[in-house]
Amino acid sequence: MRDATQEEIERPYDGCGKCLLGVRRLSRMKAATSSPERRREDVLDAAEAVGGHIIGWADDWEVSGATDPMTRPKLGPWLRDERGPYDGLVAAAVDRLGRNVVDCLNTGHKMRDEKKLLVTYGHQGPWDLDDQVDENRFTIEAWGAQMELRAIQRRNRRTTVKMRAAGRPKGKPSYGFQHVRTVMGGKVDHVALHPHAATVIRDVARRMLADPENVTPSSEAARLNRAGESAPVDHLAVMYGKPARGRPWYATSLRNILLSEAALGYLMHNGKPVIDHELLLGTDSIPISFDDGISR
Repeated sequence: MRDATQEEIERPYDGCGKCLLGVRRLSRMKAATSSPERRREDVLDAAEAVGGHIIGWADDWEVSGATDPMTRPKLGPWLRDERGPYDGLVAAAVDRLGRNVVDCLNTGHKMRDEKKLLVTYGHQGPWDLDDQVDENRFTIEAWGAQMELRAIQRRNRRTTVKMRAAGRPKGKPSYGFQHVRTVMGGKVDHVALHPHAATVIRDVARRMLADPENVTPSSEAARLNRAGESAPVDHLAVMYGKPARGRPWYATSLRNILLSEAALGYLMHNGKPVIDHELLLGTDSIPISFDDGISR
């Protein structure tokens, strides 16, 4: 339980030497998850425990722990000194920094070398990576996070191979498509075009091709927002019986949909269409999409 008020624990940079950046990351965001709020409380408690305060949040949602912290959308700019001064990082756990030993150590050593604080919930005081005991403990926690990631990846690969061998799609459908079940609550029988979403994305493509000088992903994203059209993440949520949260269309996500060959109905892996049978049965998790109801 914190003793400080909200205004005391979250306030702008003031040069006190303990102006900390709150770090949160989740690989998967779900409508019902309470993890962001729980981790917020842990971060605030950890900051208060070292006499610090939060000047901002680097919240990387839908970002894998395998992503290098330097390249994460929200945390990366701070680490690259593109967002202004700060005195250190505070996270709910070491695995929120990353699930790779090298990435965690690089981030930790960067804080150490720049004389900045590195704080995680549950660790007494800031990490001191010049101390052998602290460095070993930090490395062990990072190693544990990496081993957990490897176990998750192995399970996903096994599940992917099993489902593909059985002719079943794995993952959620790309925007413009839907999974079709012949029996309510049963297995996915095939993947088909979604009547409304397919019309939306085809209309966007036609408008841009007809007037490429004036119609851009940014203008189309703005148009879809004005029209109240559900963004892909909200559209998917509604498809699975969850409430929409009013999230907007972004030019980047619209551009990615238009450029992805998944929109043409190809099975995709690492952004490329799968055309080799061995690759089909041996790759990691792939979002599967078809332009009709025929499995390929």
